[in-house]
Amino acid sequence: MTIKVIADTSFLLECIRRRVDFVEGLERLLNSRVELVILKPVYDEIKRISKGSDERSRYARLLIQLLAKTRTHVLKTRVDADVDDLILDLATRMKLPVATNDLDLRRRLRREGIPVFYLRGLSKIEVDGGEYLGLVKE
Repeated sequence: MTIKVIADTSFLLECIRRRVDFVEGLERLLNSRVELVILKPVYDEIKRISKGSDERSRYARLLIQLLAKTRTHVLKTRVDADVDDLILDLATRMKLPVATNDLDLRRRLRREGIPVFYLRGLSKIEVDGGEYLGLVKE
């Protein structure tokens, strides 16, 4: 069985920066294969960041290469809405967990009962609300 997980820019870029294998980490926590769901505006933001010449741009370029090699679905969505609102709406409608390091988005998702994966410390992926996925904290 494959579990879909919505991922945002903050989570993905921070994983690259910290050299965390987010696919392996999510699959380990879920004990299942993972397919990343990335909204088109998130992917477009990563591409926009990749065009620069700073360190964050380099991380974005590495991320684009990595996403091309993983089970990733780029989902076309409205472009006239706030990305966090789109993620919240999709996660709520489809009952999908979300991977984000954005504290405000994490709080909004948890209020709706959506499980949230996030980076903790230097390299550990944790889940808040994992009991809804049948997970127990390590």
